[in-house]
Amino acid sequence: MSIRDQADQEIEALGDRDRDIAFLLPEDQWDAFLSLIGATAEGDPPEATYRGVRFKRAPVTAIIHEEGF
Repeated sequence: MSIRDQADQEIEALGDRDRDIAFLLPEDQWDAFLSLIGATAEGDPPEATYRGVRFKRAPVTAIIHEEGF
């Protein structure tokens, strides 16, 4: 399963909830993710938007919600 597939699963899990959240994405998969979604990162820490949801590069081991950080 690609990192994009994992991101798609997390987005689907949001359902109808507010999408004004961000997901933290593992640093070691960041470049592959950007390549798969055809996006460029902006800001510090770097962020990219995919399917209306923000993703941030972070020192994590899996895609997680940023809520509570």
